[in-house]
Amino acid sequence: MTMTLDLLGVTLHESNLRLRRSAESGEEVRVSNASHLKGLCGGLRKGTVHVEGDVGDYFGILNNGATLVVEGSAGRFVGDNMTAGKIVVRGDVGDGAADYCYGGTVVVGKSAGDFLGTMNKGATVIISGDVGNHAGTYMTAGDIIILGDAGEALGDFIIRGSIYVLGSYDSLGSNTKLEKMRSDDIDKLNTVLGKLGIQANPRSFEKVAPASSKPFYHEQPVVARKVIGP
Repeated sequence: MTMTLDLLGVTLHESNLRLRRSAESGEEVRVSNASHLKGLCGGLRKGTVHVEGDVGDYFGILNNGATLVVEGSAGRFVGDNMTAGKIVVRGDVGDGAADYCYGGTVVVGKSAGDFLGTMNKGATVIISGDVGNHAGTYMTAGDIIILGDAGEALGDFIIRGSIYVLGSYDSLGSNTKLEKMRSDDIDKLNTVLGKLGIQANPRSFEKVAPASSKPFYHEQPVVARKVIGP
């Protein structure tokens, strides 16, 4: 059964009450007119929600198992602190998407802003377009997969986890190094991208990894530089 909710003029509190009641009872929910709401679908534990058009900031924060799909674009901090579930945004997302995530999957159909995946603690984040500066800052686990280009300080002070980038990047951050793609990396990308129907050659990605698991014990940070030429 599918429930349709028009949220034009509805407050965030009332919108989330209606969504939770419907989604967690097993109904698939289709939402319209939600672009004015910040924090929509916060804290859902199960269910499926499809949003027509755009959504505001903090969409899907604290997601703990629901599947959330946005047909348009989203504001800042999509999926902040999520622990499980899946968030798909067909369009662009603003700064701070997938920050402080402990698990789950975030998929962006176009581009993302700055500070994507800050303090990622275990989520899988896939960006089909470009990302801004400081993606993957202070990552401690999980994967960030970028099919487009990245800005400055990619992976700044990464501690654990992996960043895969298919395009170019302006610079790598402190405590980063480029690692050779291994068979398990290729298998992982084949599986993740294959499930999403994304056609990309895993062998064409560069892998950004931490140079040290204890970067703050260095007197001076390690800064990786991209080698140009043979």
